[in-house]
Amino acid sequence: MQFNSKYVELHSHSFYSFGEGASHIDELLNRAYELDYPAMALTDYNMCGALEFSRQSNHFGIKPITGAEIILEDDSHIVLLAKNRTGYSNISQLLTLANGFDRREPRLDPKHIPQYTSGTILLTGSQNGLISNAIKDNKIEKAKSILKEFREYFEDNSIYIELNRNFMHGDSSRINSLISIASDVNLPLVATNNAHYHISSRYKLQNVLASIRSNESLDNLAHILKINSEFYLKSELQMQSLFKSVPNALTNTLRISNACNFNLSSDLGYELPSPNVPDEFTPFSYLKYLCYEAAQRRYGEVSNSVDNRLKEELRLIKKHNLAGFMLLYREIVLIAREISIEMGKSDLEEPIEIRSPGRGRGSSVAMLTGYLIGISHVDP
Repeated sequence: MQFNSKYVELHSHSFYSFGEGASHIDELLNRAYELDYPAMALTDYNMCGALEFSRQSNHFGIKPITGAEIILEDDSHIVLLAKNRTGYSNISQLLTLANGFDRREPRLDPKHIPQYTSGTILLTGSQNGLISNAIKDNKIEKAKSILKEFREYFEDNSIYIELNRNFMHGDSSRINSLISIASDVNLPLVATNNAHYHISSRYKLQNVLASIRSNESLDNLAHILKINSEFYLKSELQMQSLFKSVPNALTNTLRISNACNFNLSSDLGYELPSPNVPDEFTPFSYLKYLCYEAAQRRYGEVSNSVDNRLKEELRLIKKHNLAGFMLLYREIVLIAREISIEMGKSDLEEPIEIRSPGRGRGSSVAMLTGYLIGISHVDP
């Protein structure tokens, strides 16, 4: 599939940015497809929609870029994009640290950033961005100092001064200052539209969502709402018109897109750590051994019905490579059993399947293997 747009949106929000985004992921991607975007980034304040975004992007033939907007302790914003799996892992870690501050209002202590920059690209944020806020406070030298410090721990070609022109008060002077700072510190520019909805008519809904999130009337929030309908996905021609004095800010969106080569739906390659098993066993053979040993002990014999049930479950476990997961889960249960014994709630001589510390829930209660290794208390 050939896409012709020389601009892609690298800063966008969906409904997963609760009280901020006003469009579903499929609406954003459908509009991106109509605009001929070859790629697009989703940068919610969390990773809740990242997998859905990656999967649906594949359907549209659009390259997905995984990222997030992160709010720092001083209420300044930055945007991080994942170049690879390491970058995705680091962004996830920073979001986790931010949520440790307050799950309702996550804030990240900037001291954590240097440790988690590998594999990421930094955009300096929009109207409330880290550098933009310094400009508002007339702290130009501070802004330059921050960027020079960032250069010490971000990879080469991984910091971009973000420009937005959404016809908000102060846009022109802010953009001029950002361009000047970028020139002084020799960093590239990138244009985004900080999209919060796919089409302009959604701006009213966006304001209502912000009102609901704050539990305030629209009148009381007038000073912080996005007061116009300009925060939508725009075409290459529209963005060219807005940034005609700095055309490289548009071409850099493709440069960044080309540097980001991580698709969450296919490239995660997640593997559980290997459990400890006796030398003569593999994780699967050890799980099988434990199940048949417990079945013999529990039922007195391994009947045809028990044998057939175990064979089918073990076949599926092997097919989906879940033996390691089952054994790791069992290790947790064994720790719980030790505590139960110390508290006098269990007897050391009592087999684990008789009084399992594990609580079966949902579909796990249908697992004979789960019951026999103690991760479920229900004998199916």
